[in-house]
Amino acid sequence: MSATPMLELKGLKKAYRGKRALRGLDLTVNDNEIFALLGPTGAGKSSTLLASAGLIDLDAGSVNLGGRDVTEADPASRDVAIVFEGFNLLPVLNVQDNIAFALRSPAYREAEDEIGRRVGHTAELLRISHLLTRDVGTLSGGERQRVAIARALVRRPQIFLLDEPLSALDLKLREGLRAELRQIHRQHHSTMLYATHDYHGAIAIADRIGIIDGGQIQQAGTIDDIYDLPANMIVGKLVGSPAMAFLDADIDGEEVIIKGSAQRLPLTGFGRIARSEGPILLGVWPEDIEIEAADAVGGSRGTIYAVDNRGFERAVQVETPAGFFRKVVPLSMPLEQGDACSFRLPSGAGFLFEAETGRRISHQDGRDA
Repeated sequence: MSATPMLELKGLKKAYRGKRALRGLDLTVNDNEIFALLGPTGAGKSSTLLASAGLIDLDAGSVNLGGRDVTEADPASRDVAIVFEGFNLLPVLNVQDNIAFALRSPAYREAEDEIGRRVGHTAELLRISHLLTRDVGTLSGGERQRVAIARALVRRPQIFLLDEPLSALDLKLREGLRAELRQIHRQHHSTMLYATHDYHGAIAIADRIGIIDGGQIQQAGTIDDIYDLPANMIVGKLVGSPAMAFLDADIDGEEVIIKGSAQRLPLTGFGRIARSEGPILLGVWPEDIEIEAADAVGGSRGTIYAVDNRGFERAVQVETPAGFFRKVVPLSMPLEQGDACSFRLPSGAGFLFEAETGRRISHQDGRDA
Protein backbone atom coordinates (compact mmCIF):
# COMPACT_ATOMS: atom_id res chain seq x y z
CA MET A 1 0.00 0.00 0.00
CA SER A 2 1.40 3.40 -0.97
CA ALA A 3 1.92 6.04 1.71
CA THR A 4 -0.54 8.93 1.99
CA PRO A 5 1.08 12.37 1.73
CA MET A 6 0.34 14.76 4.59
CA LEU A 7 2.59 17.62 3.44
CA GLU A 8 3.63 18.24 -0.16
CA LEU A 9 5.99 21.10 -1.01
CA LYS A 10 6.56 21.77 -4.71
CA GLY A 11 9.03 24.17 -6.25
CA LEU A 12 9.44 26.38 -3.18
CA LYS A 13 11.52 29.50 -3.81
CA LYS A 14 12.32 32.17 -1.26
CA ALA A 15 14.93 34.92 -1.14
CA TYR A 16 15.72 37.30 1.70
CA ARG A 17 17.11 40.63 0.47
CA GLY A 18 18.33 38.99 -2.70
CA LYS A 19 19.89 35.98 -0.96
CA ARG A 20 18.16 32.76 -2.02
CA ALA A 21 17.18 30.48 0.86
CA LEU A 22 14.98 28.02 -1.06
CA ARG A 23 15.78 27.11 -4.66
CA GLY A 24 12.88 25.13 -6.07
CA LEU A 25 12.58 22.79 -3.08
CA ASP A 26 10.40 19.68 -3.40
CA LEU A 27 9.48 17.57 -0.38
CA THR A 28 6.79 15.07 0.64
CA VAL A 29 6.09 14.08 4.25
CA ASN A 30 3.77 11.10 4.60
CA ASP A 31 0.92 10.79 7.06
CA ASN A 32 1.95 9.25 10.40
CA GLU A 33 5.70 9.49 9.88
CA ILE A 34 8.56 11.39 11.46
CA PHE A 35 10.56 12.99 8.68
CA ALA A 36 13.91 14.55 9.61
CA LEU A 37 15.24 17.44 7.58
CA LEU A 38 19.02 17.16 8.02
CA GLY A 39 21.41 19.89 6.95
CA PRO A 40 23.93 22.49 8.09
CA THR A 41 23.22 26.04 9.23
CA GLY A 42 21.90 28.10 6.31
CA ALA A 43 20.77 25.08 4.31
CA GLY A 44 17.11 26.17 4.25
CA LYS A 45 15.66 24.08 7.07
CA SER A 46 13.95 26.91 8.94
CA SER A 47 12.62 28.50 5.76
CA THR A 48 11.09 25.14 4.78
CA LEU A 49 9.24 24.91 8.09
CA LEU A 50 8.19 28.57 8.03
CA ALA A 51 6.83 28.12 4.52
CA SER A 52 4.90 25.03 5.62
CA ALA A 53 3.37 26.99 8.50
CA GLY A 54 2.54 30.00 6.33
CA LEU A 55 4.83 32.30 8.30
CA ILE A 56 6.72 33.59 5.24
CA ASP A 57 5.53 34.68 1.81
CA LEU A 58 6.94 32.49 -0.95
CA ASP A 59 8.38 33.82 -4.19
CA ALA A 60 7.20 30.67 -5.99
CA GLY A 61 5.92 27.17 -5.29
CA SER A 62 2.96 25.52 -3.60
CA VAL A 63 2.15 24.02 -0.20
CA ASN A 64 -0.39 21.20 0.08
CA LEU A 65 -1.42 20.06 3.56
CA GLY A 66 -3.72 17.14 4.21
CA GLY A 67 -4.85 17.13 0.58
CA ARG A 68 -5.63 20.87 0.59
CA ASP A 69 -3.75 23.63 -1.21
CA VAL A 70 -2.84 26.07 1.57
CA THR A 71 -0.29 28.14 -0.34
CA GLU A 72 -2.31 31.32 0.16
CA ALA A 73 -3.97 30.28 3.44
CA ASP A 74 -3.19 32.20 6.62
CA PRO A 75 -1.19 30.40 9.37
CA ALA A 76 -4.14 30.04 11.75
CA SER A 77 -6.15 28.03 9.22
CA ARG A 78 -3.39 25.50 8.46
CA ASP A 79 -3.75 23.45 11.65
CA VAL A 80 -0.05 23.03 12.34
CA ALA A 81 1.94 23.28 15.57
CA ILE A 82 5.48 24.64 15.42
CA VAL A 83 8.34 24.55 17.94
CA PHE A 84 11.32 26.82 17.41
CA GLU A 85 14.81 26.50 18.85
CA GLY A 86 14.04 29.48 21.08
CA PHE A 87 11.53 28.97 23.85
CA ASN A 88 8.90 31.65 22.93
CA LEU A 89 7.10 31.23 26.25
CA LEU A 90 4.79 33.86 27.72
CA PRO A 91 6.44 35.21 30.90
CA VAL A 92 3.14 36.42 32.43
CA LEU A 93 1.74 32.88 32.51
CA ASN A 94 2.85 29.93 34.61
CA VAL A 95 3.86 26.60 33.08
CA GLN A 96 0.36 25.12 33.06
CA ASP A 97 -1.18 28.15 31.36
CA ASN A 98 1.64 28.35 28.82
CA ILE A 99 1.00 24.75 27.80
CA ALA A 100 -2.77 25.32 27.69
CA PHE A 101 -2.53 28.61 25.78
CA ALA A 102 -3.30 27.23 22.30
CA LEU A 103 -6.23 25.16 23.60
CA ARG A 104 -7.85 28.36 24.90
CA SER A 105 -7.46 30.27 21.65
CA PRO A 106 -10.59 31.00 19.57
CA ALA A 107 -9.36 28.71 16.78
CA TYR A 108 -8.85 25.60 18.93
CA ARG A 109 -11.00 26.28 21.99
CA GLU A 110 -11.51 23.22 24.19
CA ALA A 111 -13.55 22.68 27.36
CA GLU A 112 -11.58 23.32 30.56
CA ASP A 113 -11.83 19.72 31.75
CA GLU A 114 -10.43 18.53 28.40
CA ILE A 115 -7.68 21.17 28.60
CA GLY A 116 -6.74 19.95 32.06
CA ARG A 117 -6.66 16.33 30.91
CA ARG A 118 -4.47 17.06 27.88
CA VAL A 119 -2.09 19.34 29.76
CA GLY A 120 -1.69 16.78 32.53
CA HIS A 121 -1.08 13.92 30.09
CA THR A 122 1.45 15.85 27.99
CA ALA A 123 3.26 17.14 31.07
CA GLU A 124 3.53 13.59 32.36
CA LEU A 125 4.97 12.37 29.06
CA LEU A 126 7.60 15.12 29.11
CA ARG A 127 8.20 14.68 32.84
CA ILE A 128 7.34 18.23 33.82
CA SER A 129 4.22 17.56 35.93
CA HIS A 130 6.02 18.91 38.99
CA LEU A 131 6.60 22.24 37.23
CA LEU A 132 2.99 23.11 36.30
CA THR A 133 2.53 25.77 38.99
CA ARG A 134 5.96 27.36 38.47
CA ASP A 135 6.60 30.70 36.76
CA VAL A 136 8.51 30.15 33.53
CA GLY A 137 11.15 32.65 34.60
CA THR A 138 12.27 30.28 37.35
CA LEU A 139 12.92 27.35 34.99
CA SER A 140 16.23 26.11 33.63
CA GLY A 141 16.88 26.14 29.87
CA GLY A 142 16.10 22.44 29.58
CA GLU A 143 12.86 22.81 31.54
CA ARG A 144 11.73 25.75 29.41
CA GLN A 145 12.40 23.81 26.23
CA ARG A 146 10.29 20.94 27.54
CA VAL A 147 7.47 23.39 28.25
CA ALA A 148 7.76 24.85 24.74
CA ILE A 149 7.53 21.35 23.25
CA ALA A 150 4.60 20.47 25.51
CA ARG A 151 2.74 23.60 24.39
CA ALA A 152 2.89 22.32 20.80
CA LEU A 153 2.30 18.65 21.54
CA VAL A 154 -0.78 19.26 23.71
CA ARG A 155 -2.65 19.97 20.49
CA ARG A 156 -3.64 17.42 17.85
CA PRO A 157 -2.71 19.26 14.65
CA GLN A 158 -2.32 17.74 11.20
CA ILE A 159 1.46 18.07 11.49
CA PHE A 160 4.08 19.12 14.02
CA LEU A 161 6.89 21.32 12.69
CA LEU A 162 9.93 21.05 14.97
CA ASP A 163 12.78 23.45 14.19
CA GLU A 164 15.97 22.40 16.04
CA PRO A 165 13.89 21.88 19.22
CA LEU A 166 16.63 20.04 21.14
CA SER A 167 19.85 21.67 19.95
CA ALA A 168 20.29 23.85 23.05
CA LEU A 169 19.97 20.94 25.45
CA ASP A 170 22.70 18.72 26.88
CA LEU A 171 23.20 15.21 25.52
CA LYS A 172 21.22 13.39 28.22
CA LEU A 173 18.22 15.70 27.84
CA ARG A 174 18.33 15.43 24.04
CA GLU A 175 18.31 11.64 24.18
CA GLY A 176 15.44 11.63 26.68
CA LEU A 177 13.31 14.06 24.69
CA ARG A 178 13.88 12.18 21.43
CA ALA A 179 12.50 9.09 23.15
CA GLU A 180 9.49 11.08 24.40
CA LEU A 181 8.78 12.41 20.90
CA ARG A 182 8.87 8.88 19.51
CA GLN A 183 6.47 7.79 22.27
CA ILE A 184 4.03 10.61 21.46
CA HIS A 185 4.28 9.69 17.78
CA ARG A 186 3.43 6.05 18.54
CA GLN A 187 0.55 6.87 20.87
CA HIS A 188 -1.16 9.48 18.71
CA HIS A 189 -0.02 8.53 15.17
CA SER A 190 1.35 12.03 14.78
CA THR A 191 3.05 13.40 11.69
CA MET A 192 6.25 15.35 12.39
CA LEU A 193 8.70 17.33 10.27
CA TYR A 194 11.83 17.58 12.40
CA ALA A 195 14.60 19.97 11.27
CA THR A 196 18.08 19.39 12.68
CA HIS A 197 21.80 19.62 11.95
CA ASP A 198 22.44 16.65 14.28
CA TYR A 199 22.99 13.44 12.30
CA HIS A 200 22.67 11.19 15.36
CA GLY A 201 19.46 12.92 16.37
CA ALA A 202 18.00 12.54 12.89
CA ILE A 203 18.60 8.81 12.57
CA ALA A 204 17.46 8.22 16.17
CA ILE A 205 14.03 9.73 15.68
CA ALA A 206 13.12 9.64 11.98
CA ASP A 207 11.38 7.13 9.76
CA ARG A 208 12.83 8.91 6.73
CA ILE A 209 15.46 11.61 6.25
CA GLY A 210 15.79 14.42 3.75
CA ILE A 211 19.28 15.81 3.19
CA ILE A 212 18.98 19.55 2.53
CA ASP A 213 21.70 21.91 1.35
CA GLY A 214 21.68 25.08 -0.71
CA GLY A 215 17.91 25.39 -0.39
CA GLN A 216 17.23 22.07 -2.13
CA ILE A 217 16.56 18.49 -1.07
CA GLN A 218 19.62 16.55 -2.17
CA GLN A 219 18.18 13.12 -1.33
CA ALA A 220 15.31 11.65 0.70
CA GLY A 221 14.72 8.14 1.99
CA THR A 222 15.46 5.81 4.85
CA ILE A 223 18.97 5.94 6.26
CA ASP A 224 19.58 2.51 4.71
CA ASP A 225 18.52 3.83 1.29
CA ILE A 226 20.91 6.76 1.61
CA TYR A 227 23.86 4.65 2.76
CA ASP A 228 23.15 2.13 0.02
CA LEU A 229 23.24 4.70 -2.78
CA PRO A 230 24.15 8.32 -1.89
CA ALA A 231 22.96 10.75 -4.54
CA ASN A 232 26.02 13.00 -4.57
CA MET A 233 29.05 14.16 -2.60
CA ILE A 234 26.97 16.60 -0.53
CA VAL A 235 25.01 13.66 0.87
CA GLY A 236 28.24 11.81 1.65
CA LYS A 237 29.59 14.82 3.54
CA LEU A 238 26.44 15.32 5.63
CA VAL A 239 25.62 11.71 6.49
CA GLY A 240 27.53 9.41 8.81
CA SER A 241 29.66 9.85 11.89
CA PRO A 242 32.37 10.05 10.69
CA ALA A 243 31.19 11.15 7.26
CA MET A 244 32.16 9.60 3.93
CA ALA A 245 35.85 9.61 2.97
CA PHE A 246 36.76 11.08 -0.42
CA LEU A 247 40.03 9.89 -1.97
CA ASP A 248 41.71 11.04 -5.17
CA ALA A 249 41.36 8.27 -7.74
CA ASP A 250 41.65 7.50 -11.42
CA ILE A 251 40.32 4.91 -13.84
CA ASP A 252 42.99 2.87 -15.63
CA GLY A 253 41.42 0.50 -18.09
CA GLU A 254 39.21 -1.83 -16.09
CA GLU A 255 40.53 -0.80 -12.67
CA VAL A 256 40.18 2.05 -10.19
CA ILE A 257 43.46 3.28 -8.73
CA ILE A 258 43.68 5.27 -5.52
CA LYS A 259 46.36 7.97 -5.67
CA GLY A 260 49.61 6.77 -4.06
CA SER A 261 48.23 3.28 -3.50
CA ALA A 262 49.26 -0.08 -4.83
CA GLN A 263 45.73 -1.43 -4.43
CA ARG A 264 43.64 -1.71 -7.58
CA LEU A 265 39.87 -2.15 -7.47
CA PRO A 266 38.00 -3.86 -10.34
CA LEU A 267 35.89 -1.32 -12.19
CA THR A 268 33.13 -3.90 -12.58
CA GLY A 269 32.44 -3.62 -8.84
CA PHE A 270 31.13 -0.07 -9.32
CA GLY A 271 28.48 -0.90 -11.93
CA ARG A 272 27.94 1.30 -14.97
CA ILE A 273 30.23 4.33 -15.15
CA ALA A 274 28.98 7.57 -16.65
CA ARG A 275 31.31 9.75 -18.62
CA SER A 276 33.24 12.19 -16.44
CA GLU A 277 34.97 15.43 -17.30
CA GLY A 278 38.02 15.97 -15.12
CA PRO A 279 39.26 14.34 -11.91
CA ILE A 280 37.24 11.78 -9.97
CA LEU A 281 36.99 10.89 -6.31
CA LEU A 282 36.36 7.54 -4.68
CA GLY A 283 33.83 8.00 -1.88
CA VAL A 284 33.87 5.31 0.81
CA TRP A 285 31.92 4.95 4.05
CA PRO A 286 34.51 4.67 6.85
CA GLU A 287 32.87 1.46 8.05
CA ASP A 288 34.06 -0.20 4.83
CA ILE A 289 37.71 0.83 5.25
CA GLU A 290 39.98 -1.73 6.89
CA ILE A 291 42.95 -0.37 8.86
CA GLU A 292 45.95 -2.67 9.09
CA ALA A 293 49.56 -2.71 10.27
CA ALA A 294 51.99 -0.51 8.36
CA ASP A 295 53.74 -3.53 6.82
CA ALA A 296 50.55 -5.30 5.63
CA VAL A 297 51.06 -6.76 2.16
CA GLY A 298 49.05 -4.98 -0.56
CA GLY A 299 47.78 -2.25 1.74
CA SER A 300 47.78 1.48 1.03
CA ARG A 301 50.04 3.57 3.23
CA GLY A 302 48.82 6.15 5.71
CA THR A 303 49.71 7.99 8.90
CA ILE A 304 47.65 8.49 12.04
CA TYR A 305 47.23 12.28 12.15
CA ALA A 306 44.94 12.54 15.20
CA VAL A 307 43.27 10.31 17.80
CA ASP A 308 39.98 11.25 19.46
CA ASN A 309 39.21 9.10 22.50
CA ARG A 310 35.52 8.36 23.09
CA GLY A 311 35.62 6.18 26.18
CA PHE A 312 34.95 2.64 24.92
CA GLU A 313 36.15 3.48 21.40
CA ARG A 314 38.08 6.17 19.58
CA ALA A 315 38.11 7.92 16.24
CA VAL A 316 41.33 8.20 14.26
CA GLN A 317 42.12 10.52 11.39
CA VAL A 318 44.32 8.89 8.78
CA GLU A 319 46.31 10.99 6.30
CA THR A 320 47.09 9.35 2.94
CA PRO A 321 48.53 10.52 -0.41
CA ALA A 322 44.95 10.44 -1.75
CA GLY A 323 43.39 12.46 1.06
CA PHE A 324 42.28 11.82 4.63
CA PHE A 325 39.54 9.85 6.33
CA ARG A 326 38.19 9.43 9.84
CA LYS A 327 37.16 6.07 11.25
CA VAL A 328 35.97 4.75 14.60
CA VAL A 329 38.15 1.91 15.92
CA PRO A 330 38.08 -0.17 19.12
CA LEU A 331 40.34 0.77 22.01
CA SER A 332 42.11 -2.53 21.56
CA MET A 333 43.61 -1.32 18.27
CA PRO A 334 47.03 0.12 19.25
CA LEU A 335 47.09 3.31 17.18
CA GLU A 336 48.70 6.54 18.36
CA GLN A 337 49.25 9.93 16.77
CA GLY A 338 52.14 9.78 14.31
CA ASP A 339 52.00 6.01 13.79
CA ALA A 340 52.35 4.59 10.30
CA CYS A 341 49.54 2.30 9.17
CA SER A 342 47.99 0.92 6.05
CA PHE A 343 44.41 0.64 4.86
CA ARG A 344 42.52 -1.55 2.45
CA LEU A 345 39.21 -1.30 0.61
CA PRO A 346 37.16 -4.41 -0.18
CA SER A 347 36.36 -4.96 -3.85
CA GLY A 348 33.31 -2.95 -4.88
CA ALA A 349 33.32 -0.77 -1.77
CA GLY A 350 32.51 2.86 -2.39
CA PHE A 351 31.18 5.06 -5.16
CA LEU A 352 32.80 7.17 -7.88
CA PHE A 353 32.09 10.90 -8.03
CA GLU A 354 33.02 13.70 -10.39
CA ALA A 355 35.29 15.94 -8.30
CA GLU A 356 34.16 19.29 -9.70
CA THR A 357 30.39 18.80 -9.72
CA GLY A 358 30.03 16.21 -6.95
CA ARG A 359 27.68 14.07 -9.03
CA ARG A 360 27.89 10.31 -8.68
CA ILE A 361 29.11 8.69 -11.89
CA SER A 362 28.95 5.06 -10.75
CA HIS A 363 25.52 3.52 -11.19
CA GLN A 364 24.21 0.25 -9.81
CA ASP A 365 21.61 -1.28 -12.13
CA GLY A 366 18.35 -1.92 -10.32
CA ARG A 367 19.26 0.41 -7.47
CA ASP A 368 19.41 3.80 -9.17
CA ALA A 369 16.15 5.65 -9.47
